[in-house]
Amino acid sequence: MLGHRGCRLGVSYPEITAMQARSHHHRRTGVQARGITVLPEIMVPLVAFAAELENQKETIDASIKEVFEGRRLRSSTTSAR
Repeated sequence: MLGHRGCRLGVSYPEITAMQARSHHHRRTGVQARGITVLPEIMVPLVAFAAELENQKETIDASIKEVFEGRRLRSSTTSAR
């Protein structure tokens, strides 16, 4: 697969990754507020280099922290597998 896809799109335009992570975690916190246990996993697509994954992880972690701070919740940590 050639082209500007997967994590490279998020590396070039981090606001796309940030928007997706914020949206995901807004929904997560909304469901958790109703008492439902949520164990989310975020997959970063088409990673070829460790630096790409690290870049996306930093963007995702910052976005998640923003959501939790905005909702005044305790943040959980994410981990790349």
